[in-house]
Amino acid sequence: MARSYRVARVVGGAAFCLVTTGVGASSAQAADAGAAPAASPEPAAAQMAPPVSGTVGGTSGLYAVGGGLLVVAGGAATWLRRRRADRTV
Repeated sequence: MARSYRVARVVGGAAFCLVTTGVGASSAQAADAGAAPAASPEPAAAQMAPPVSGTVGGTSGLYAVGGGLLVVAGGAATWLRRRRADRTV
């Protein structure tokens, strides 16, 4: 019973947020409908500087692969340690 009550609260809260957002958005659109846009604004992409172009060093791929292997080795070690701890209990 308690679990279904929690689920109902979460679903009800999410529905309330969606309804509130929808009502706020529709009222904001209704308020802006009367105002005519003065001019077409400049796109945001035109205001941003282009990213730095160039080449990446030749060893950057090796560093990426090495870092990935390090993360995988750490995850495997943690998994193995937990598995051994579960077997001894």
